[in-house]
Amino acid sequence: MMQSTAAAPALSPLNGKPVLLNFDGAEMSSDAGLSLLREVERRNDLAGLVGPDTSDQSLVLHNGG
Repeated sequence: MMQSTAAAPALSPLNGKPVLLNFDGAEMSSDAGLSLLREVERRNDLAGLVGPDTSDQSLVLHNGG
């Protein structure tokens, strides 16, 4: 049986603690997808691509309460 020796993906620390990945299938977290999305955003600065709101606020109409 062949076993992979590839290194685990490195994630940025969260609150000063390392984020470790393990694919053995035990104790799965439902938040793992959010950790990966956070890493993709950090590496690609997706929030920075959105940019600030440059709309003319005098033309914005807010309806309701």
